[in-house]
Amino acid sequence: NNDTVEVFVEDGVYFVEGMYVRKIVGSTNFDDYESLQYFQRALSKSGIIEMLEEKGIKEGDTVHMYGVEFDYIK
Repeated sequence: NNDTVEVFVEDGVYFVEGMYVRKIVGSTNFDDYESLQYFQRALSKSGIIEMLEEKGIKEGDTVHMYGVEFDYIK
């Protein structure tokens, strides 16, 4: 549910927060390829990628979600 997702930018870093985000980050094994694929699909299907793009994210920008950081790649 995107009603509980918030995207904001601080010092050039895109922060994504909310109960749904906490849930998918907590359930993802970032060392496992299939789990990482699930995480990427969940971000797309939930509209989080679209929300980041609406905030102006560009390829190579940093995204932070509950202790996990990665570079945005379209």
